[in-house]
Amino acid sequence: MSMKKISVLLAFTVTFAVSTKGAAISEGGFTGQEDGLYPWCGKYCMSFFTKTRSAKTVGKDHLSVSLKYQHFDWTQVRGADKDYHSRTSGQQKQKSVFVFCSKYGWAEDHHIALGIPYFMNDFDIPGKENDSQGLANIFVFEKWNLIKETNNFPGIAVDFWYYFPSGDPDRLLGSDNGAYKISTEISKAWKDFSLHFNPNYKWSEDDNAEVGEINGAVLYKLDPSFWPVVEYNYLDKESKGHSHDLVPGVIWKFRKGWSFKAGIPINLDSTFTDRDEIGLVLKLFRRW
Repeated sequence: MSMKKISVLLAFTVTFAVSTKGAAISEGGFTGQEDGLYPWCGKYCMSFFTKTRSAKTVGKDHLSVSLKYQHFDWTQVRGADKDYHSRTSGQQKQKSVFVFCSKYGWAEDHHIALGIPYFMNDFDIPGKENDSQGLANIFVFEKWNLIKETNNFPGIAVDFWYYFPSGDPDRLLGSDNGAYKISTEISKAWKDFSLHFNPNYKWSEDDNAEVGEINGAVLYKLDPSFWPVVEYNYLDKESKGHSHDLVPGVIWKFRKGWSFKAGIPINLDSTFTDRDEIGLVLKLFRRW
């Protein structure tokens, strides 16, 4: 069994054990909430910048929409010496990704989501020119917040994803194979900050594209409307490589029901062929 599979299995085993313990506390026994739930429990976003999410759902009968923009500029290429080198002058490999995502709370502690990604490629490499743009793999997922956060115990949610085979690999606009993903969100808030942890596992219908991810974030609530965040993402793609990214950024709650997020993805380490050292991600969110 690969190290990636072992890591993902371990993460889900720990999550299951913690979930079972939380369920036992919820069903009966001491909860430590005689004075009521602390006001900052659950007071965080459903998602952060690139990948990390929290255990929170949108709320029964509520609707949210978001538009995320992320820019990739792969300025380095990994050579035969296993080190990265700058691209040859005049060559470039860039991509802009827009993702529209809508979530609806169809039941208490449940929501269903629809995501529509749109890619814009700008590759100027001899023999690999590509200025294609179009829809990639549209996805849907159901999220269940199965353990509510308490004063002493984190909130826990699970997601079940499906990616439609709506991509076009010949134009580098995603995959023409469907894929599934299972993810877990564990969140705990304290007075001035909250911690979030996500193990994820994704597999393709062709059985040749397994992906393991571990995502996390620390959110600081030092101001009612301006929240600094640091996000971490680990990605391992079967037969492709792995990477570690850090995303410092801010969330601005500029109006009730609205937020604007801006982050700077910084690649800490990678074994992929192409490397994007520093990127940009922006997200606009609205909830009704």
